[in-house]
Amino acid sequence: MSRNSRSSPLGAAPPRLARVLVLGLLALLPSCSRQPASSHGQSAPLPPEVQRHFDQLLQRGQRFLADGLQDEAAKVLEQARRLDPASATAGLALARAYRLQSRLAAARGLLEEILGSPATASADRTRARESLVEVLLDSGDLASAETALQPLREAEHPSAVTQRLAGIVAYRKGDLAVSIADLKEAIRLAPDDAQARAALGLALLQSGNLQEAAGALEEAVRLDADSQTAVINLAKVYQRLGRSEDASTVLERFRGLYEMRSARQKLGPLRAKGMAAYEAGRLDEALASFQEALRLAPRDPQALAQAGSVLLAMQRLDEAQASLEQSLSILPGNDFALTELARVHALRNDLPAAIDLLQKAARANPAAAQPHYFLAGIYLSQGRRQEFLKEKAIFQQLQSKSPADALLPLPDGGTP
Repeated sequence: MSRNSRSSPLGAAPPRLARVLVLGLLALLPSCSRQPASSHGQSAPLPPEVQRHFDQLLQRGQRFLADGLQDEAAKVLEQARRLDPASATAGLALARAYRLQSRLAAARGLLEEILGSPATASADRTRARESLVEVLLDSGDLASAETALQPLREAEHPSAVTQRLAGIVAYRKGDLAVSIADLKEAIRLAPDDAQARAALGLALLQSGNLQEAAGALEEAVRLDADSQTAVINLAKVYQRLGRSEDASTVLERFRGLYEMRSARQKLGPLRAKGMAAYEAGRLDEALASFQEALRLAPRDPQALAQAGSVLLAMQRLDEAQASLEQSLSILPGNDFALTELARVHALRNDLPAAIDLLQKAARANPAAAQPHYFLAGIYLSQGRRQEFLKEKAIFQQLQSKSPADALLPLPDGGTP
C-alpha cells in the first residue's frame, strides 16, 4: 500500500461515513499548516519538505525519550537539530537525551547555548534553566545548581517544577525541613507530579516519618508505575516499617522494571527501523521489524501498539484490533493504542465505541492532539456541531504547540 493511500486518517471507511468524515476532517486542515516547533526569533522558516522531515525526526525522538530509549532518541534528535539548529524544542529534547545518557557536559553546553540565544522564547528559556539545574544536580555541582535556580525562585509565581527543584537542592544541602516544605508546595501546585512525590517520599524517609513517606511513595508509584526510584525507596520504607511481605513484593516489581528497561534498550534499533520503514510507506518491512521486536519482548505494549498501527494501515482490521487490545491490556493508559483502536471501530462504523476510546485517549494524555482531531470528524458526521466546534478548537490549540503531524500518526506507542 502506498504512503498516499494512508494519508486519510480513517482509511477506507464505509462510503457515507467516509464522505462525511473526510468533510469534517478537512474542516480542520487550515489549522494544520506546519507551525514552527518553537520560537525561532527572526530565523527564516524551513522549506516545507525540510520542515516535515524535521517534525518527523523530532516526534520520533520525543517518543523514544518517553519510552526510555535515550540512545535512539539522541541519534534522531541530533539529525533534527542539524536541520534546524534554532529550534529550542529540539535542543531541549536532545539535552534531555544527553542527560539520560550521562553525557552531562554535552547537555550542559547545549542548555547554556539555548539560554544564551536572544531568539529563545521566554517559555523555552524557563524550561532550559530548569533542565540546566537538573543537569548540574546530576553532576554534583550543588553550588552552580543553586545559582542557576535562583532566577526561577525569584519569579512572581514560581512553578511546580521550580518548587520541586528547590526541594531537591535543600535535600542535598541537608535541610530536610525546607526540602519537605518545598516539595509539598510543588505537589500542591501539580498534584500529579510523580517526581515531586518520589522526592518527598525520600525526604520523609530520611527524616524518619515512615508512614507519611510510604503514602508519598505509593502515590508516586501509582502515578508512574515505571519509576524505579520510587519503587526501590518504597521497598526500603516497607522494610523499616516491618512490612516484609510488602517489601518483597515491591522488590520483585523493581527487578521486573530493571529487566524491562534492559529489554527496551535492545528493542530500540528494531523500533527505529520499523518507524523509518513506516514513514517511507514500506509497510511490510515496518511490520516485520515490530514483529521481530515482539519476538524479543512479547508483552512490550509499545511494540504491540506499533504493530497494530501498521496492520491498521494495511487494512488488516481483525489483526490490528487484537494487537491493540493486547497492548491496552498491559498498558491501559496508552493513548496511542486507544486512538488507533478507535480508528478500527470507526472503520467498522461503530462510532459510539470509537468516541469512548478517543475520550479515554484524551484523558490519558491531555497533550495529545490526535484524539480531538478524530472526535471532531466523527461529531461532524453525526451532525453534532457544538461538539465538533469544541473538539476542533481543542485540536487547533494542541496542534499549535506540537511538532507532531496529527494527520499521519507515526506507529509508535504512547506513554501512560
